[in-house]
Amino acid sequence: MLPSSRLQEPYKSAVRFTVVGSTGTLIQYAWYWIFLLIFEHWLPAHELTTLAFTIGFVLEMISNYCLTAWYTFESKPSIKNLGGFLTGRAVNYLIQISLLHFLLWAHFNEEFSGFAAILIAGIINYFVVKIFFRKEQNTTNQNSEE
Repeated sequence: MLPSSRLQEPYKSAVRFTVVGSTGTLIQYAWYWIFLLIFEHWLPAHELTTLAFTIGFVLEMISNYCLTAWYTFESKPSIKNLGGFLTGRAVNYLIQISLLHFLLWAHFNEEFSGFAAILIAGIINYFVVKIFFRKEQNTTNQNSEE
């Protein structure tokens, strides 16, 4: 039985988002770390950090969309929620990359900075993405009541 199956909304989607977000954080951070290790001698540190972080973000985003639609918000993928998801992810990326570079500027190491940026931005992202999936659910519920 999944951890959110006994909970009522709005807690169910928050727990599910945490499960999906934790999985996504591990995926993104793993790719970030792998790319830092593989290319550390090929690129300047500043370029490498940004490139590795962006590659990890894009790879994680693909799985995150499907899991967010089907599992977190129990919705079907659609153009509407894909647009909302991509908008939320664009905001999320800007927050993540800004936090990453701020933490690096503040002399934190690359490993901590990457993880902290992903974690903080993920919490903010929940509230952004929730808006788009919630609207679709309400529309679907209204149509089925008619």
